[in-house]
Amino acid sequence: MTLLSFERGVFYYEKRNKMTDIYNNTIKLVGYNLYIRISPDQMQCHCSYIPTDKGAMMTREEFETYLQQYNVNEGIDLTALERFVTRAAAGIQQIDVLVASGTPPVHGGDERVEIKARADDTDVKNDDGTVNMYRVQTFINVNKDDEIGTVFPAEEGTPGRNILGRMVPPVPGKPMRVKIGKNIRQEDGGRLIASITGRFVQTPFEVSVEDEYIVHGNVNFRVGIIDFKGVVDIRGEIRDHFDVKATKGVKVAGNIGACNINTEGNVTFCGIDGRDKGRIFAGGNIYANYLHDVTIECAGDVIVSVEIHNCTIKSLGKVVVEKGAIMGGVCVALGGIESKIIGSKSSSIPTVLNAGSSYFDLHEIKGIMAELEEAQLQYDCSVSLMRKRELKEEIAALSNRIVAIRNKEYPNRNPKINVKDIMYEKTQITIGVSMKDIKEKITASTSIIENSRKGGFRYLPFTDLFVKASDIENIIAGVHEQVNAAG
Repeated sequence: MTLLSFERGVFYYEKRNKMTDIYNNTIKLVGYNLYIRISPDQMQCHCSYIPTDKGAMMTREEFETYLQQYNVNEGIDLTALERFVTRAAAGIQQIDVLVASGTPPVHGGDERVEIKARADDTDVKNDDGTVNMYRVQTFINVNKDDEIGTVFPAEEGTPGRNILGRMVPPVPGKPMRVKIGKNIRQEDGGRLIASITGRFVQTPFEVSVEDEYIVHGNVNFRVGIIDFKGVVDIRGEIRDHFDVKATKGVKVAGNIGACNINTEGNVTFCGIDGRDKGRIFAGGNIYANYLHDVTIECAGDVIVSVEIHNCTIKSLGKVVVEKGAIMGGVCVALGGIESKIIGSKSSSIPTVLNAGSSYFDLHEIKGIMAELEEAQLQYDCSVSLMRKRELKEEIAALSNRIVAIRNKEYPNRNPKINVKDIMYEKTQITIGVSMKDIKEKITASTSIIENSRKGGFRYLPFTDLFVKASDIENIIAGVHEQVNAAG
């Protein structure tokens, strides 16, 4: 605000391009003119002093009396007052001096939410310290009953006082615009707790926990690597190097490139061309049209419509190819293996199948076998009888461990391989403890199980994998007993 002029006892100021008469508390005496300006909100008092050529100057007592006359009795700046009256007594003109200020109210804070949950950025960089260019977004994953944040209520504020001594009420805080959305409950003290395991989502208008993440398109540099506690539903494809991790399952409408898929649930997709780099780890079942050059570990079943080509598959369920072939690679399935075609016409593409074994057990047995081989080597080289006895006991213990692992019982164990059409040569099959390289192709619909009585295999008419090899063996054993009894 700028002083423009002084005419006939009135000061004129420029305010928003208008001429405004703002001094109306005027005291005119022979020796001086005193102008007291009280702001419209009664929070400030400014004074101007114009001495004249005749008469006495203003005293401190007179000035204080004038302030009381206009009810200015709160927030007086004693230092400013002292300076004002001293200069006035000396006959010095003073313009618009602030002599009193009220105490403004403290307005109430708005209701707000403070978020405690933070994104896990451990995968932003690669192992060598370089930035992971495929991670373009972060996910705030939370577990059930995690504390997400706190809602702080609106505050009433603290009242102030103006220069007239009157209370100035505060403006109370406003309720927040953010809505507490689904899967979040509010507990005592405003604590926000996740009702489910999922992804925390915050928008300008709502906070929520979602257990499904939908990608309307392809997973590429627009989306980046996904790490989500819930179900990921991808309506397009997953491009090379864009890994997806989801606790509750992954659904892909299209194909998957050379990348890693990791979930505790099911994985459903069209097909994958892993180019010997792709990996799928599933805690549930896997459903696909085709699998090419990919490594799979699956706690459930692997169900494929068309073909499995040159893959390494380890399943604690069954592996089934409904229409085509298992061609090349390694396939280990605790619950049995079934395919229309097994193996390849080309002798350069070996196919290795193991039905009825847990791949965890096979890995453990492999380690024990290495220990057993080392112990046997030491036994053969040792000349000490005491050491030989120790090694003999160690060899016996290792052998017993192998036997115990092989005798483990699994409810879904089914050492059985079903061939619907053809099994080609150059196929190696292992069922139980029996292994065989197929020398001549099998051209009939056949179920192959282990001959538990004499060793080797039984080649039987085709039965579904729902029919367990152990049940077939029991039936055969019963028939043998009846024949022996009749003979």
